[in-house]
Amino acid sequence: MFLGLIVAAVIAVTAFIFAAKVVKRFLKLFSGKDKSEKSPGDRKKDAGKGPKEASETAKESAAEEEVTKEEEAVPEQIRNRYAAASAEGIGEVFWNEETAFRIDGKTIADSCVEGSSLTYLEYSNRELTGDEFHGFNLIVEEDSRMVLTYGGCAVATLTRTERTCTAMINGETVTGTMPAYRTNTFPPELRPGMVASDLERMLEASLSIRSCGGNPEEVSRAMVDYFKSAENTKLLKAAIDRKIQAKESLRKGPRNQKPLRSPTRL
Repeated sequence: MFLGLIVAAVIAVTAFIFAAKVVKRFLKLFSGKDKSEKSPGDRKKDAGKGPKEASETAKESAAEEEVTKEEEAVPEQIRNRYAAASAEGIGEVFWNEETAFRIDGKTIADSCVEGSSLTYLEYSNRELTGDEFHGFNLIVEEDSRMVLTYGGCAVATLTRTERTCTAMINGETVTGTMPAYRTNTFPPELRPGMVASDLERMLEASLSIRSCGGNPEEVSRAMVDYFKSAENTKLLKAAIDRKIQAKESLRKGPRNQKPLRSPTRL
């Protein structure tokens, strides 16, 4: 009798487990989870990762898929030009001739505002653009360097350098240095969210700057022209104007300054 009870108990437990598995399987099929269920190998890999690592892996996969989709959307002709520019790498030209040109921040600011819809306030706050801005921007380091970027990535740079020169003064050979300029162009970088027109604009700007032959005045003018073009100005305004408004709305001054009071009603 005791043995019969044990057998009955085992049968009951087995039946319960079987029923539970059937119900679980049915719920999975009903909810469609089986379609997205990972393989045992993938589950083992994910089990060894923490929540942070798993999240980063998912983001990387999504970014790779997005880049692939954008690359496939680019016309073959543009892809070929992109491949050729990438293979060519960084271009470099030196300008050692005498020139009165210098990288002057005020002059460049005036050039960007004149003949465009940009204001000096917008030009001064152009660094407020975020990752969502796919357009040209400028980095200006006084009397040192000028950079044209697109989507935050350098397209071309103009850098002031020094060159050694000698001259005869009162019958003596005197050695000194004179300013020179180096122009570098970079292969365009296709980032998630960009389309064929973005890639084409970067390629066009790089080609235009290379055609300047390293003349710093012409290179600077080309950078400014791309930055203040009507199309780019429109994108820039959309990206920063509200941010500038929020920035200008903040009160400046001592912390103990009392807030403004509304006028007393009579």
